[in-house]
Amino acid sequence: MRSIWVFLLVLYCQHSLANQLTEQQLNAWFTASKQLQPIIEKIEQDNTFQDISNPSQFAEEMASQLKHSKMNAEVSNILASNNLTIDTWAKTTEQVVFAAMAASADGNEAQIQQYKTMKQQLLDNPDLTKQQKQEMMSMFEVSDLWINQLEAVPQSDIDLVKPMLDKFNQELGWEMEN
Repeated sequence: MRSIWVFLLVLYCQHSLANQLTEQQLNAWFTASKQLQPIIEKIEQDNTFQDISNPSQFAEEMASQLKHSKMNAEVSNILASNNLTIDTWAKTTEQVVFAAMAASADGNEAQIQQYKTMKQQLLDNPDLTKQQKQEMMSMFEVSDLWINQLEAVPQSDIDLVKPMLDKFNQELGWEMEN
């Protein structure tokens, strides 16, 4: 029985480590992203990108939109030259974006806690009906998804991405605080 627990722990650790960014992955992503920047700007100008509202589907939606873009072949060629696919680039983009957002959110823990407290107070309010509380929950749904996604970012990803924020801002046109 003890060996089963050890085996499961090893599997869990390997899965967790497999999902963490590496410096090599970040460098390949950055190089490809820089090369893709004019193409992505063109796609955005053509208004073919749809807003992504569910953060847990960020990579999947981004990959789907790129695959269905009329610039798919050009995107695929750039990514292949950097040993990436649309799917791996999109997944890495998701990891980098959320790590950058989490790094930029340092010091905002009080605001997040205030949001959670406010939400709980509204839900605990005896003057609200069950229907009103359900309506409130639907208003909080998207914010909760984003906060949960940010809170799930491994600290190692944040530590890897944080020193690169200025570079991302300057070379990719991001607007993240460092």
